[in-house]
Amino acid sequence: MFNGKPSAKKIEDESALVSAVIQLLARREYSRSELISRLGPRVEAGEMLIAVLDRLAAEGYQSDSRFAQSQARQRSEQGYGERRIRYDLQQKGVSATLIDSTLNELEIDWFELARRQAVRKYGEAAPDDAKERARRSRYLLGRGFGYDEVRYALEVDE
Repeated sequence: MFNGKPSAKKIEDESALVSAVIQLLARREYSRSELISRLGPRVEAGEMLIAVLDRLAAEGYQSDSRFAQSQARQRSEQGYGERRIRYDLQQKGVSATLIDSTLNELEIDWFELARRQAVRKYGEAAPDDAKERARRSRYLLGRGFGYDEVRYALEVDE
């Protein structure tokens, strides 16, 4: 049955699996969990996939730590807050301890990042009324900033 996507070719031997994993990793970093969910349906033997991923991780081709650092840095540069980045990494299968250490290593001032994001979106002017302030707050909360960070971001220096 055609579902809009071409059917993925089954991977039957280890060398083809290694090649498929390396092709994916050549484009961008992937977490181990992403690789399993992406390649798992195409592999007959799940043990072979796990063994190949273990070997490639040991050889340095795949690293959840490198993936988490790359994603966290990229998302923070896009103006996302710590909570959103943490959620995104969890959804990609990164462990909580690795997420914590990655976010601590970034040394980002989340308050200033929230303020920069608010200024980028709305300019320097203060919100005109409570309705506008609530709209701006919802925007920043949706980007993963905490309530204290949002309050700081919407304060106007007088």
